[in-house]
Amino acid sequence: MADALLNSCVLAIFVSIGNVLKKMKNKAFLSLLISLCLFSNIYAGEIVAELFHTNVTVKWQTDYERQMVDFSIWFGVRTPDMFFLGFSDFGDMNNTDALLYTHRNKEIRDSYTDRNYKILPDLQQDFKILKKRKDHIVIRRKITTCDSRDYAFLAGTTQFYIAGTWGNHDLSDIRDSRWYVDKKFGKVIEGPTDSPSKGKDHPEVLESDVQVVLVNRNIPDPVPNVETTYQCIIRKMPFDTIRNTFHVVRMEAYITPGNEHLVHHMEVFVCRDEVTEWSGNCNDENKPAKAKSCSHVIAAWAMGEGPIHYPKEAGLPIGGKGKNEYVMVEIHYNNPELIAGVLDTSGFQFFVTGQLRKYDAGIMELGLIYSDVNSIPPNQKAWAMNGYCPSQCTENLPEEGINIFASQLHAHLTGRKLWTTQYRAGVSIGDVNRDEHYSPHWQHLQQLRPMVRVLPGDALVTTCVYDTRKRSNFTFGGYGIVDEMCVNYIYYYPASDLEVCKSAISNSTLRSYFSQRHGLDGKTMAISDMYNSVKHWGNGVDEEFYNVLNVGNVNMNCLKSNGEAFKFKSKDPKQSWENMARPRLFSGATVQTRDRFQCPAINDMINFD
Repeated sequence: MADALLNSCVLAIFVSIGNVLKKMKNKAFLSLLISLCLFSNIYAGEIVAELFHTNVTVKWQTDYERQMVDFSIWFGVRTPDMFFLGFSDFGDMNNTDALLYTHRNKEIRDSYTDRNYKILPDLQQDFKILKKRKDHIVIRRKITTCDSRDYAFLAGTTQFYIAGTWGNHDLSDIRDSRWYVDKKFGKVIEGPTDSPSKGKDHPEVLESDVQVVLVNRNIPDPVPNVETTYQCIIRKMPFDTIRNTFHVVRMEAYITPGNEHLVHHMEVFVCRDEVTEWSGNCNDENKPAKAKSCSHVIAAWAMGEGPIHYPKEAGLPIGGKGKNEYVMVEIHYNNPELIAGVLDTSGFQFFVTGQLRKYDAGIMELGLIYSDVNSIPPNQKAWAMNGYCPSQCTENLPEEGINIFASQLHAHLTGRKLWTTQYRAGVSIGDVNRDEHYSPHWQHLQQLRPMVRVLPGDALVTTCVYDTRKRSNFTFGGYGIVDEMCVNYIYYYPASDLEVCKSAISNSTLRSYFSQRHGLDGKTMAISDMYNSVKHWGNGVDEEFYNVLNVGNVNMNCLKSNGEAFKFKSKDPKQSWENMARPRLFSGATVQTRDRFQCPAINDMINFD
């Protein structure tokens, strides 16, 4: 089987080289094909849905060679009379691809939900049943069917709806209260970047002297009964960091069981100064003054994410600077139901070794600056914003470049699509990471194998696409859960002093727009007040503003780990980090592997709202 797979892969590669690369049109597809051949041809995963009468387990095997997905559905202790397996584009239950199974006659039907949540049969039936048993069924479907009612499976997040009903045989509306529904997340298309090397070089094989350190509250504290809270925990690392250097080789969140719905995300910082151990609200006036030095980001985590594994050749350095090393864990609690009295001891676990690896690793923030400058008008279907890390900033990377081994994309409730693209000499050479079906409720660290090599002078552009059709007011950039973010935390080695490379539209560009177009006081008004003063963003006003965002100058954060900006270098004396021309970028040879007009999918039906 392995020889046959290798031969078919080699044949496919040479056919692609002969027929595709002559035209220099499809490097991205060939790279994906080679990666899939070299790493694995089959990926498996599973999710467990909790329905009223039973737990339903959905397992899948994705065969890249045959471009097929096999789903095995295990019904648990009591098989539903009707079963619904939906693949949602962005988490809505309407306009969703679905499989409908009726247990009475053991029949499957390729279906979809329309905009009114009605369950209807597909004209083209693309699911095939392979096995029917009393407690489970096995079905098969192509990864992409070119049916506009079918979901095209892509690398990144897949959002599942799993529903069952008992005693009913003809429910036609997925909102019917007789359905028991659960929502789950997984990755049907795992891709080559999720397959680190096996054996002794696998990142889960740790050094023999590894210590596990948990940084959390010593005494459980109640989660505040407000929607958004940021709690900080400062602790001294419990080993000799004055004279010795250690490597953190794995990190993972510890969430108090039962509180998974409240802990939205965390950031972990190293403190430059020796600080008093402390825990409390991050904005508390009693917070130690030296806590301001806890600004060097070393990790980020969000709900749904697993452990952070470092490659065998790299680790995150701690200690060796002649002082005790302190870390600060910042926890974002999201409590929209204002629940009171929930005790929490969540925090972060560090796996630390004294056997230093070859390289020191670092983490860098890409994307948009946390600011109300980066805001989104209401009633927008797909509002895209770009955060730039331009060549003027990446010139501060090591001469040999850096190797990105993991990436974590992050946005809040209106984020729908997120990705970072690498440019060299202004031309796109590929994506660092991409999630076409992002959900803030299931975020994950994407391992990158092969690693992404970034050289000094490259540009990295992080794009976030938002959907604000359910909002009547502006969505401001900021820290609250109803505000928005756009960030990619990249993990890389060798470490550099560059920690933040993010942008926003320049204040001068924004204030000039509001002054000239809307007659507002662009010199003294607060940014949020200017946005809110424009009552009507329709009739082309939003399109006009969108153009300003995409051609105007930008304000750059090109920051060192101590928060200081790198020196700005330009032959143009009018430019600065606060007001510089955005990079000129071209798409180059990278192309989509599925043309959404020639090969449609339900993913694209948003155009018909």
